[in-house]
Amino acid sequence: MAKAKPESELPRTVEAFDRWHLFQPERWEFIAGVPVMMAPASLPHSIIKSNIARHLGNKLEGTPCRAIVDGPEVKARSLSAIPDVVVACGRLDQSTATLSDPVLIVEVLSPSSERDDIGRKWQGYCLIPSLKHYLVVAQELPFVTLHTRTGPSSFEERFYEDGIIELGDPGISLSLDEIYDGVEFPSAADDHA
Repeated sequence: MAKAKPESELPRTVEAFDRWHLFQPERWEFIAGVPVMMAPASLPHSIIKSNIARHLGNKLEGTPCRAIVDGPEVKARSLSAIPDVVVACGRLDQSTATLSDPVLIVEVLSPSSERDDIGRKWQGYCLIPSLKHYLVVAQELPFVTLHTRTGPSSFEERFYEDGIIELGDPGISLSLDEIYDGVEFPSAADDHA
């Protein structure tokens, strides 16, 4: 069993977290000033993430934008996160693991990350000036929340249970059928068994 580190040894700033994270064998995020170990993803989570990255990547082909899955760090005040999918436009600095100007961030909810994805991460993500959209995708049922920037410090929130999600910037769309392709949801009968 892993032994917890004394709280006094844990980093308190993004800069200290970056130095500390270099020597950790696991993947961690720094959320609202607290290191959080990333849990392994469920199969539905992985399918959804893969679907989104594939469809976004295909639709962005021929544009200066690129969809990147499960890798680059996105940083903001008291946050160093590794989103499920990120879209960035323009030249990427490949000498660093950090993506400084994401246009779209996607998080697929899981029981271990839901509180952070819709709360503490969003509080950091919304401060990134380049961010146009934040897409939060449920995995237990077809339900997507889209936050779209409407001003320097304002976002509009929309909910989808089906249909097509329009992403005005970078000018593409994504359907819930594409997002959830191949995902099997528990039936209502399973819930009552």
